[in-house]
Formats: sequence, structure tokens, C-alpha cells
Amino acid sequence: MTQKIPVFDFKIGSLEKKYIRDCLDTSFIGQGSYVKEFEKQFSEFVNCKFGITTTSGTTALHLALKTLDIDDGDEVLVSSSTNMACAFSITYCNAKPVPIDIHKNTWQMDTDLIEKKITKKTKAIMVVHLFGQAVDMDPIINLAKKYNLKIIEDCAESLGVEYKGRKVGSIGDIGAFSFYANKTITCGEGGMITTNSDKLAEKARDLKNLCFGKVNKFVHNDIGFNYRLPNVSAAMGLGQLSEISEIFEQKKRIDERYKKNLTGVRGLNIPEISKHTNKFIMWVFNLYLDDRFGVSRDELTTKLKELNIETREAFVPVNMQKVLQKKYNLNEKDCPNSNYIMDHGFYIPSGNTITDNEIDYVSEKIIEIGKK
Repeated sequence: MTQKIPVFDFKIGSLEKKYIRDCLDTSFIGQGSYVKEFEKQFSEFVNCKFGITTTSGTTALHLALKTLDIDDGDEVLVSSSTNMACAFSITYCNAKPVPIDIHKNTWQMDTDLIEKKITKKTKAIMVVHLFGQAVDMDPIINLAKKYNLKIIEDCAESLGVEYKGRKVGSIGDIGAFSFYANKTITCGEGGMITTNSDKLAEKARDLKNLCFGKVNKFVHNDIGFNYRLPNVSAAMGLGQLSEISEIFEQKKRIDERYKKNLTGVRGLNIPEISKHTNKFIMWVFNLYLDDRFGVSRDELTTKLKELNIETREAFVPVNMQKVLQKKYNLNEKDCPNSNYIMDHGFYIPSGNTITDNEIDYVSEKIIEIGKK
């Protein structure tokens, strides 16, 4: 197969194009009705009272933290194995990210490790629901009540996923979502926070819109941000959301076919679905190797690249980021499971338009390389 198989791609349907054209025809490309409708329908989908759009998943996290008054000297506990937008958003508040290790078999935050990391400076727990799964929320909720902590859910990779019948993003104080090009639905770039609190929703809307004054618009009531999602981006997001059932079906097809092809391959491990996830929705198809496979992760991904099969390595964890080690005196050995996944984990082509033949080809080549 000579044509490159990308690690991710997405489909733009007729509805997205229709809504975008409407924005262009009416000249409402900045703020407009599609923003409000996207917020309304998205919050209803997540079973939350409020949805507030932002310019990205990163700004959604930052807005969530600022809305919860995370500030200088505070500490926020966060999954170590995650996109650095999580840790960086904490640093934007002049707070300290405190990494929590994961379970190696699920890649989800190990909640048993949280309590011993709580100090007098701890103000919040940033839960990261990774790769279409849900973190065990009950222990986190209990710890938050015990120590008066706030809970932020990063749901960038887990739209529609459920924990004990509740959708992620509706369980903590604030949920944060990303609509980057490789997410379940996309605006090209964009984000959303969700909450059931009237007070938090009002504050978040104010902060994301430069905190304009109530009497004189240009006498600002606080230091705010310009995190407004353009109407044209919201139009695309609304169109994508309207097709969410079809998107989920494609993800189910991809997940099931890869599992059929790759389950039982010696040394090739498919992360387990945690018992806490009662509705799993694959984000991308992730794997990790052990010594039985025959070649290393890097050798495998290099050979796949030569075959025009694109892959991505697992995240470099918070505790291994040199810039954060130096600034916050983090111990690189503090999260051994995250470090293991960093060296052995990766994900393979999982975009919604990938064909069954392409899935079979990718699977066949992975197995062939492991046998050599």
C-alpha cells in the first residue's frame, strides 16, 4: 500500500459546510447565533446545565482553573501521563502541577496515590479521562469533600464516555473539552467548559470575554481573557455534534476490528477497559509493547513509517518534562508506570475515514514486524 495511512483524519459533512456557508453569507463570523446554539446543544449532550465555548482545549483548562480561583502558590494534582496542556494550564495560574501516576494496564490515573500527595497548598484535582475511558471518580469525589478541593475533568479524549451512568464532564465542578482536529468532534480548533453551577458559569463567561464592565464596557471588573470561539468555528462544531452518533459508530467499528486482529499477539498489549468505564468510546487505538514482542516500540514505529503507516508515541509525562522538573523540583522516578508507557506506548491510525482494508493492512504489518 503506497498511499500514506494517517494516524488521524476526520470527515467534514454537508451540515458543517451548510452552517459555515450561512455564517459567511450573513457576515456573522465572529460572535453569533451558532456559538449559543453549540453551547446549548453540547451542554445538553453532556447532561450539564451550562456550556461555555473557548478557543481551544488548553484555554478551556485555563479558564476552568481561573474560574475556580486557582492562583499563586496553589497546587493542583494531575495525571502525569497526559498532554502537557494540562500541566501548562496550571502553570499559567502560577500554581504547581503535582503529577499522579497511572495504572499501567488502563493508562488511567491511580486514585490510590492521590491522598498522600495532598498538602495544605492543594486546591484542586485535575482528572484526565484518557483514550476514551473514565477515571474512577468516587474516590476523587470523597477526597475532594474531605479536603475541600475542586475537581476539574479534562475530557478532551473522552467525549460521550460514561462513569456509572454519568457522562464525563458532568461529574466534577467543571469539565473541559477540546475540539482540536484530532478530537472526537472538531472545530479545527476550539474548546468548551461545562458546569452545573450558575455562579461558575457566570464567572467563566465574564473571564473569557475580557471582564467587560456592566455600566461602562471599557471599565473592566477583573483581568480577563479573549477566549471567544468564532461563530464560524461554532458552526462547524454544531454540524459535527449533529453527526455524533455516526462518529461513535465509526469509532466502534475501528476499535472492534483492531481488537479482532491484534488481541493475543505475543508482547503486544491492548489497554484494558477499566471497570469504572460503563460506556467506552475509543478516541484513538492505543497499544503498548513488552519485551516478548521482539522489537522495541521505536523500531516498530520506524518500520511502520517506512511502510507509510503513521503512528504517535505515548505522552512524555509531567514528571519527565525538563522544564517542569527544573521549575517545580519534580522527581523523574516518581511515576514509574507513566514512564513505562512513555517508552513502550503508541497509537496507530484511527481516523473515522480509515477503511477495514487499511485496518487489516496496519494490523498485518505490526504482526509481521514483531515476528522478524
